[in-house]
Amino acid sequence: MKTLKVLLATAILTLTPAHASAGDYEVANVMDDALYGAGVGALVGLGAMLLTDQPTNNWSYVSRGLGLGIIAGAAYGMYRSSKSFAQVEDGQIHLGIPTPEIAFKNTPSGLDMVLTTKLIGGRF
Repeated sequence: MKTLKVLLATAILTLTPAHASAGDYEVANVMDDALYGAGVGALVGLGAMLLTDQPTNNWSYVSRGLGLGIIAGAAYGMYRSSKSFAQVEDGQIHLGIPTPEIAFKNTPSGLDMVLTTKLIGGRF
């Protein structure tokens, strides 16, 4: 049994990729933001629970705050991570999820609200 554990650990360590790409850092940032959102959401839920008349009957506030915090943190991390569909950086192309942005445009009929997104971005 001990040799099986050693073989399994060796296989995991040797099959793990040795390099990381820019996309890996973006995923790690999204996961970090979701984790921080979970912590903040749980604390807000705990605070709301303690403000009720019977705190021991309202533990669902903590789980709801935790869930909403994860969703809000992940959404913020995705918003922060990628602004365009294709990003050219140092001769490499990185694909991502474009972030829609709201803009206002002057037209003959007045001010119109439009939804825009960047398809290609880069630094030269």
